[in-house]
Amino acid sequence: MLPIRTFAFALLPLWALTACGETPGMEATSDAALEAAPYPEILPQHALPKTSPARLTENSEAELEARGARLQNRASNL
Repeated sequence: MLPIRTFAFALLPLWALTACGETPGMEATSDAALEAAPYPEILPQHALPKTSPARLTENSEAELEARGARLQNRASNL
């Protein structure tokens, strides 16, 4: 039985050769309109918004409970 290290070193050149090949069909996945689109503007860090908008409100818990109740009701009707 070959040690695992010998097995790994035997496969290393084969693995390295796979990086030399070309991936077929990759150019067909690109869209001409996408290639022609301008690169998005990169903002400096100081120009970014300081805080993200709040995703939860004081009504979030009640809304989630109501949604859960509606889903339970739909599930029981099925």
